[in-house]
Amino acid sequence: MFIGVGITLSAMIGMLYSKKIDAIFNWSILAVKADGLLPFSTILILLPGFYLVITSWGWGTAWINISLTALVAMIFLGPIINLRRLKAILEIAKNEYEANITNPSTELVDKIRDRVLWNSISTMTMLAFAIVFLMTVKLEILGSLITIAIAFVLGFIVPKLLLKTTKHLA
Repeated sequence: MFIGVGITLSAMIGMLYSKKIDAIFNWSILAVKADGLLPFSTILILLPGFYLVITSWGWGTAWINISLTALVAMIFLGPIINLRRLKAILEIAKNEYEANITNPSTELVDKIRDRVLWNSISTMTMLAFAIVFLMTVKLEILGSLITIAIAFVLGFIVPKLLLKTTKHLA
């Protein structure tokens, strides 16, 4: 799951900086496949997580509860927000690629620069980092909530900076 989130973000950055349709087409294929696997891979993390909570740690540990909640949210929100948008990018890129168009259309560039998609993917990436951090440091409730809050804030700041630095591609 953590690799899938990273691949999806990398593919989005690749699309953002690509100036040719063939590169965007290839990046969009990768993004759709990686994002499509995220719910399944997240479930593979949740199952042993729930098992360990039930058999060993219990529900009284803040970092576990917050991490599992974030993972459950990622299972549902990722496909709902990201996958539909990524598939739209892939469809347009495929059509333009098959039509032998070299440079991406304005419609495709607008889809790639979709702020909702960028905020979602960036937030999921930051949440993945926050979960790994919580699993490592094992903070109490206040520290765990602050960690998740920082991940959310960074999830909205990073795309703003990325999209601002690539205005020349719009």
